[in-house]
Amino acid sequence: MKQTYKRKPPFILISSCLLIIAFTAISLISYYVANRSLNQHIKTNTLPLTSDNIYSEVQRDLLQPILVSSLMAQDTFVHNWIDTGEQQPEQMYRYLKSIQDRYNAITTFFVSEQTSNYYHSSGIIKQVSAEDPADNWYFTTRNLKAEFDINLDLDTVDSSSTNLFVNHKVKDQQGRFLGIIGVGLASHTLNELIEDYQQRFGRQVYFIDRLGKVALQGSKYSGTEDIHQAEGLRDIASVILTTRGGSFSYSSNNQQYLIKSRFIPELDWYLIVEHKEHSEVLITKTLWVNLSISLLVTLLVLLLLYYTLGGYQRRLEYMANTDPLTGTASRYAFESIFEQILSFAQREQHPVSTILVDIDHFKKVNDNHGHLVGDKVLSQIANVLTDNLRQSDTLCRWGGDEFLIVLPHCNQAEARQVAEKMRQQIENSLSLVDNLNLKITASFGVAEYSNNESSANLFSRTDKALYRAKAKSRNQVECTVNMPTETV
Repeated sequence: MKQTYKRKPPFILISSCLLIIAFTAISLISYYVANRSLNQHIKTNTLPLTSDNIYSEVQRDLLQPILVSSLMAQDTFVHNWIDTGEQQPEQMYRYLKSIQDRYNAITTFFVSEQTSNYYHSSGIIKQVSAEDPADNWYFTTRNLKAEFDINLDLDTVDSSSTNLFVNHKVKDQQGRFLGIIGVGLASHTLNELIEDYQQRFGRQVYFIDRLGKVALQGSKYSGTEDIHQAEGLRDIASVILTTRGGSFSYSSNNQQYLIKSRFIPELDWYLIVEHKEHSEVLITKTLWVNLSISLLVTLLVLLLLYYTLGGYQRRLEYMANTDPLTGTASRYAFESIFEQILSFAQREQHPVSTILVDIDHFKKVNDNHGHLVGDKVLSQIANVLTDNLRQSDTLCRWGGDEFLIVLPHCNQAEARQVAEKMRQQIENSLSLVDNLNLKITASFGVAEYSNNESSANLFSRTDKALYRAKAKSRNQVECTVNMPTETV
């Protein structure tokens, strides 16, 4: 017997097509919109955000040496050592060495206001003097109102190395100036930070001083040493250097550039983040490549979903439409099929008969021999019923031990013959089940559909015929004798 179900549309396939169409349409629309607004968006949003992020990270990276210098300036040892007249200078050497090693600084130092000695972890380097230009940093910092200053200068110990120094004032409890103490960071450390910024944010990053000279840059910097010398950039150099920050644009060699500048007071430098606008052809090519890859990946994912979820869907449909024990149609699926068969029979004026089957004394089988034996009885009876049906017939497990059969193009007399054949085979083939002498039999009720009769009324007449068969000692076939009493 072949069960016929109403085919459902391939939901996953339709969804996949709609998703691909929608994805393509949205991507193309987004491309045309983005192609118009990309540069404006970068200028007003992305570039300022990148500048803010880098500025925040510069401050974060400078925070540790500033904090270390502050702790050194407040250190009790430093104050006590100065108060005792800077005796035993080796104690200061060891102190500076320990700070240098602990915080991985390139250098540590202390310059005494009383003796002008420049203390280093390796010893006293020199005595600072107002006449020595190399010592201007000391007197500049001393005269500042701020507690600390940051400057980029040559290392006093190694004149070939340029370091970033954090200079912090040392004062006693009465506020008397005692000297300057601090740490130094190698400039290559800042260069590494710039390289990291450029790699992460994809834009050129460099620092310029108040005069427009490039003070710090990465290894991939391709500009000039002074922004006044750069084509296009020279035209806006004065504006950049006279504002605390802003967004600018210029053109050089038929190439457009966007710039975001920001003044960093701790360094007395300007942070410059530069973005190179890409040509429309390159953007178009890149977008189409991305679109193609996205469509391909989407298609592969949807195909995977189709085969995976499709299998689950077919499994669920099978479980919903099929009784898992007997393999017959479920009651849920049967009801819609039943209505279709009766509607077609009414329109075409051909006979339809129904057979209701009930296993005799089935409860005793479960009670005496267990549900596993009962399940096997149900399965074997379903096989017997199926073997006697045509492809167009439908068999449904109606209840626990009841089966309902619909026979299109079959009148009541023919249906009775089919039912009698089924009854005899059940009686003969199921006398022994699992070597148990069960002598299984079944009772049958048969009825023929009358035009304009409801499915409920047809089932009611079939059920009454089955009731008469069970009332007559069971293992019998009974047909309905009453005409329909309910019409629609």
